[in-house]
Amino acid sequence: MNVIAGGTAVGMPGLPEVWQWQEQLVGFGTRYTGSSGHAAYVDWLAGQLSAVPGLTMRTDRLTFSRWLAREFALTVSVPASAGRSGPVPLAYYYPYSGQTPPGGVTGRLVDLGLFPAGNPVVSGYTDAFWAPARGGIALIRAVPPEFSLDLAQTPTGGYVPGQISALAAIDYAAYAAAQANPIFQGLFEPVPLLDAKNAAVLGVIVAWTGLPDGEVVNQYNPFTTSYPAASGLPTPGDPGCPAVWVGDATGAELAGLAAGGQATATLVLTADITAGAATQTVWGWLKGSGDTGQNIIINTHTDGPNAVEENGGLGLLALARHLAALPSRNRDMYFALVTGHFQLPQFSRAIVNPAHPEVGQGAVSTWMADHPDIYQAAVLGVTAEHLGATMWTGDPGTGQYVPAGGSEWGATYTMQRDVLSLVNAEQDAYLAAVAAVNASGWPDYPVATVRPGTLPAYFGEGSSLYAAGLGTVSLCPSPTYLLQAGDAQQPQLLDLDKLDQRLMYGQILALAQTIRTLDALPATAL
Repeated sequence: MNVIAGGTAVGMPGLPEVWQWQEQLVGFGTRYTGSSGHAAYVDWLAGQLSAVPGLTMRTDRLTFSRWLAREFALTVSVPASAGRSGPVPLAYYYPYSGQTPPGGVTGRLVDLGLFPAGNPVVSGYTDAFWAPARGGIALIRAVPPEFSLDLAQTPTGGYVPGQISALAAIDYAAYAAAQANPIFQGLFEPVPLLDAKNAAVLGVIVAWTGLPDGEVVNQYNPFTTSYPAASGLPTPGDPGCPAVWVGDATGAELAGLAAGGQATATLVLTADITAGAATQTVWGWLKGSGDTGQNIIINTHTDGPNAVEENGGLGLLALARHLAALPSRNRDMYFALVTGHFQLPQFSRAIVNPAHPEVGQGAVSTWMADHPDIYQAAVLGVTAEHLGATMWTGDPGTGQYVPAGGSEWGATYTMQRDVLSLVNAEQDAYLAAVAAVNASGWPDYPVATVRPGTLPAYFGEGSSLYAAGLGTVSLCPSPTYLLQAGDAQQPQLLDLDKLDQRLMYGQILALAQTIRTLDALPATAL
């Protein structure tokens, strides 16, 4: 069923309106969980969704312990004969790390060397590692965040113009075999700041290595770790272990100053900590015209640092407008635009299904736990994240952060409910929709369909829907600026200039056709 006629879909807002929404999103600023920018964006989404004909809208008010940075700075002091004293350029602060008084904390600068290899959550740091920095400010240098996705996910197909699906999958596998992406540092090598705090370290400076300054500046990283306290929650009187990021060259310079044994550092990281802070999930549904008693869940999250993370709510708004305009829908369509993705330790719930093993739970799991009847009656989940992303990378020749040319791979999990079945209607429907969109004149490539690998990673907010046993189509590209709160030159744009608006629209159209195709199939085919 091709719902795309002449490059449009019934009821779908046009590209100018969708891009105007995107510019509006940027106008709200960074949207860290529960921040004023996030609340304004959620309110705007609620107003837009409430105007969709036939859509019943609800909001869930949730509370959590919120940490929002205010001021962050670093200065060093050394004898004039040993080097230069003064302010140190920072890449960003380390989210949910800790807090200092307005004047900061001061201590001896101690270089602890290269960040230990292996996930510290698993391998642990020894007391001996932190001991030299007791009562001081520790400097550690993170290993380059290079990771192969070979074990995490398996490509099953794809779309690249002029290639068959299998060759596109091979191309994606080669791309994914050796990725350097700042997001991996926080996901796979988070600094165990609670251990540092327990070792009486006053603060930590984490230096990026192997990546250009333009790539690591303003990276809100990590977003998956708890506050360094026994409870894992920030509280007003608990300093945690305040930490900041610096670039590669700055880290090397600080290491040189520390080597003399006479350097002291003052680290400032003030923060607003609020227990019981409020935030909202927006959700709603369109009734189906059939009597299946089954649901389709279409989801994303609303919090994030920039233009692409997270603009999936704009895609859901466009999809709601389209689906509401159709003469019929077989199943009830539920839209979940959840809060909490950028504070997952407080907003994820365990959903365990031995038939669908996966590593990772999204913030949608909280909404699912609060409304179990909805997902238990669902047969399909469709997730939209990170729309319109182009590819950027570090240039090994110039050392600059530059566009690589073309779009970021549209990695999309397409999983059938029976993972052992040789038939995958979700993959077939999605790749057919992608091909139709490209044939209509809208770009949506390169695309790779994937499934969880030997280490069954399922990135993004589709993970919990898959874990619950639903068939899934989960679009989740991962550009290197995914966590970047704007670049150094025009931070107020929040990386809007890195988005391709035609690609964004093409991705939304592809999801629209995928939903219509799969909604027409019986549950036994999903």
